[in-house]
Amino acid sequence: MSGPKAQTAPSRELILANHEFPGEYMIKAFGPGGRGFYERVVACAHAVVDAERVAPSQRSTRSGAKICVTLTLHVERVEEIEAIYAEIHALDDLMLIL
Repeated sequence: MSGPKAQTAPSRELILANHEFPGEYMIKAFGPGGRGFYERVVACAHAVVDAERVAPSQRSTRSGAKICVTLTLHVERVEEIEAIYAEIHALDDLMLIL
């Protein structure tokens, strides 16, 4: 028997209350430095929206052991945000997502 589906994105009501569509939305994903984490996070966004609607950037810790990938997205609908969160949540080495 399976339990309730784990929520991967902020609630739809919260997103709709705080963002206008179409518009800009930012997601931050934290993970290990190196090993392609940045590329995998960006690929998650590209799996949902066209590359020209994704502006990625990254910052790493001084040691380079961990990075934060920031996706500034131009989204048309709340469903796109939910789908991108779900894609990123599937990454095995994801440490935190905001």
